[in-house]
Amino acid sequence: MAQNLRTLRALAPTVASGVVVVTLVTCLIITKSKHIYTGGLKWPYFSDMGRDAPAYYVFCVGLSLAAVMLACTWAFNYQFQRAVLSRPIQLGEIKRRTLRWATTCAVLGMASVVGLPVLAFFSTSSYPSLHNNAAYWFFLLETVAVLTNLLPAGSTAPSVDDTERFERLRRTSRIQLVFAGLFFVAFLIYLPIGLAIIDDFKHLTIAECLERDLGTEYCTVTMKRNATETKLWNYEDDFTRSQLRAGAQLGCILTLVGYSLSFLSHDYEGEVDAQAGSRVTEEFPSTHFYTIPVLRSPSI
Repeated sequence: MAQNLRTLRALAPTVASGVVVVTLVTCLIITKSKHIYTGGLKWPYFSDMGRDAPAYYVFCVGLSLAAVMLACTWAFNYQFQRAVLSRPIQLGEIKRRTLRWATTCAVLGMASVVGLPVLAFFSTSSYPSLHNNAAYWFFLLETVAVLTNLLPAGSTAPSVDDTERFERLRRTSRIQLVFAGLFFVAFLIYLPIGLAIIDDFKHLTIAECLERDLGTEYCTVTMKRNATETKLWNYEDDFTRSQLRAGAQLGCILTLVGYSLSFLSHDYEGEVDAQAGSRVTEEFPSTHFYTIPVLRSPSI
């Protein structure tokens, strides 16, 4: 069991990041090869690429697996930070609220991933409101978690005396700071700024759908919304700003991938496992045979 946990701990960031990249690339290839309509954008929104089958199935499986692995990554990160910070906190070198920030970060990070399978299974065309809210839920909570994590992560390096450990922890903290900054900029462009500057979302009409040779049944039955409109989103009238948002969304995804990979530099064996081993040693000290002096009977 312990070995399986160590394996999962080592693989979680890699699997989470790898699955997201593979899902993104696979959905893009399917979308381009099948000429699926994605609102007229050169680089589509991820949701539009995963809207139609067979990309839809890849989208659902990929994001669901990524959600599980990302939740594990946040949980293991908290375990690591608690191991590094516990002794300095006990000695009064670091304030206890630093560990509370780590707890908050882990809770937000694990809560955010609920949005991934929801937005995957409830497509942008069939359930637009639920889909969008799930996406906002994920990116908003993930943003707060990423930024909050900088506080405990920045406290880990100064809390150790060993030079090698210090350099390793400081390197991880700096990598996370860079990716967190890039992610935050992309997030601002994608959501608060992007939503403020773009026009209201419009649906592609059935007539426009037929003009683009997307298929009579597809336009009039499969994607029919009402008598005149389809369920497909049309960004062509607001191309520049919509393309900016789609590019920012890609930036959010890629910087999160890089941020997730930074957790690979955590020395779990040297910090978490070593602390657990020392705790066991303290609670159950080595057993020795003690020499019991033999009292001689008094002479008679």
